[in-house]
Amino acid sequence: MNARFNPEEFVKERNEALFSLDEEKIRAYAKKYCVSLPENPKVFWGAVYKSIYNVTDAPQELKDKAKAWLEENGMSTKIKL
Repeated sequence: MNARFNPEEFVKERNEALFSLDEEKIRAYAKKYCVSLPENPKVFWGAVYKSIYNVTDAPQELKDKAKAWLEENGMSTKIKL
């Protein structure tokens, strides 16, 4: 990671990775920013779809897909800290 953190670039890259729904791209983004991701496929996709659903400016079609996937897999759309 760069010594100078650029939040706008972080968000832009995050959205590009998440919205692609490409596991390799998402994992590469996470590695670049030292974000740990689950190895379990269901938990991984749950985290991805939950993240997408909670991105304010995510495309509505993608938010709908995320919500449907989460509901079908018994997961909430809420992020708990």
